[in-house]
Amino acid sequence: MDIKEFQIELFQKGLETGFSEIEVYYSFSKATAVKVFNGEIDEYYIAEQGGISFRGLFDGKMGYSYAEKIEKESISLLLEEASNNAGILEKKGEGSLFEGSAFYEKERDFPEALGNIDPDLLIEFAMNMEKAAFTADDRVQSVPYCGVSKSESEVMIVNTKGLNCYKKTAFISANLSVLANDGEQTATGGESDFTGTNFSKLNFNKIAKRAVYEAVSKLGSRSIETAVYPVIFRFDAAAELLASYTGLFSAEAVQKGYSKFKDKLNKQVAGDNITLIDDPLMDEAPGYATFDSEGYATKRKKIINNGKLLTFLHNRQTALTDKIESTGNARKSSYRSTISIGPFNLYVQPGEASLQEIMATVEEGIMIVELGGLNSGINGVSGDFSLSAIGFLIQKGKIIRPVNQIAVSGNFFELLNNIDRVANDLQIRGTISSPSIKVNALSISGNL
Repeated sequence: MDIKEFQIELFQKGLETGFSEIEVYYSFSKATAVKVFNGEIDEYYIAEQGGISFRGLFDGKMGYSYAEKIEKESISLLLEEASNNAGILEKKGEGSLFEGSAFYEKERDFPEALGNIDPDLLIEFAMNMEKAAFTADDRVQSVPYCGVSKSESEVMIVNTKGLNCYKKTAFISANLSVLANDGEQTATGGESDFTGTNFSKLNFNKIAKRAVYEAVSKLGSRSIETAVYPVIFRFDAAAELLASYTGLFSAEAVQKGYSKFKDKLNKQVAGDNITLIDDPLMDEAPGYATFDSEGYATKRKKIINNGKLLTFLHNRQTALTDKIESTGNARKSSYRSTISIGPFNLYVQPGEASLQEIMATVEEGIMIVELGGLNSGINGVSGDFSLSAIGFLIQKGKIIRPVNQIAVSGNFFELLNNIDRVANDLQIRGTISSPSIKVNALSISGNL
């Protein structure tokens, strides 16, 4: 049964049953993935998941229900369950439904070419990518992972108060990891890329060469002396570190007292060279969205502007608590999940200098390209971190050699005020991105 036909009939039966307000949230996703190993298909699968959540006012109280199958038989079950639990599961701030925003940006057209792509092309791409990795450098010992996947997703939020939001997207992503060996040491490296418009934008040679470089450039690594160094977090490592502390900008964390940014609105919390933006409307960004999971229109917003904290990220509930408008940052991972808060396309605004120009300002320091222990070495409340790292020793502005068996320690809040330079090498790879940043001084633990 078509989801729109299902929704119309559900609303009609719901109103007849006694519901005064009704809303449905529908989500569906389909993934086609292939993995190759040593020139053969190692894994191939197609996975689908989705369903619908229902909520409605029954006798003035909100009721909830869920269904996986979009068919006539599900309608009576949804209505019965929601009317039976009305008021029992009601959440704060959800006593009524949202009627929709006054204006929404235009939704991107569904990329039909991506949605209809032949799976044989995904297999061919993966095979070529693995082959390119092996031929790029004779030190490549193996390719532990080489995969390509296509994902399609569909979301619809409709209610009887006028809200009507719908989007359908498709992406193809390629991921590669390689293992290199020089006879004395092994090192790993990886690279990935994606497209939401045209498959031809993916280049298997480019992905393979980058992954191989990431691996072989780490061969010959050894530790360094424990000391305080200027540290450059390359764009990917900087994004990893920022992602670990994104929850601090959630209004829910602030209201619960879990964020040290509480009472810091309109105050300086970072250096004046730091501007942090969430832009769900950026072209080509994988997190592109014109509405959030509650149907609020999204917008580009500066969370930090030249070091000053301007806003937190809000959903409807936190906005009601603070008596302001939602920022359109409600997130819902599936039709059954609860509403949370998160960014769509969060990034540090890039500076003007290249990474090479920033490296030239370092007499002796470290460039970190990989962080480890993010699950255990991060304190999201105090801001303290102590993480294993891999990178390169810089002397007189040039990379001298790779380094490993080191740990970088510091405090996120102090780091925000200790960033000397921001590079111009921003690469939007996911929900959270950053250009490379240079920090004046951080503790590096290495040789005792």
